[in-house]
Amino acid sequence: MSRRLLLLLDVLCLTGVLWCAVLIGALFSGNALVPSTVAVTVAAALVLPGFTAGILTNQRTLRGRRPQSWYISRVWSPPGELPRWEMIAAGVVFLAFWLAGISAFTGLSETVRPGDHIAQDRQVRHEQRFALGVLGGVGTGGTALAASSLIRQRRIN
Repeated sequence: MSRRLLLLLDVLCLTGVLWCAVLIGALFSGNALVPSTVAVTVAAALVLPGFTAGILTNQRTLRGRRPQSWYISRVWSPPGELPRWEMIAAGVVFLAFWLAGISAFTGLSETVRPGDHIAQDRQVRHEQRFALGVLGGVGTGGTALAASSLIRQRRIN
């Protein structure tokens, strides 16, 4: 994968993380800025390509000792090229998204009576917060993975 494409996917992934963060912040204040289908579709479109690129570019060819399984020639490796402070920041952001998504479960268990539009609205906001929390966490990981690959490519070249 070219360096420019990986950089573009990393920036898109970061944009998706920011998109999720802004929407979750608005949901915590009680406002849904965009409908759930738009929010989740845009977040997935921004986050998933960068996450996939990060996973694919963090594979390493096995060298030295042969693996026990003859068909395994490549393994996935964690992003070891990032400075410690960036890994800690990614972990904190991931944890924040995880907490935002998990805390949405408290409102999902409520029984909504037909015709109760306020409760239905609240239920939809909780569902949207959960989906955006998951995608924000995935995007955080994808951004860190792609950034690690970019640093490794820069060191090699």
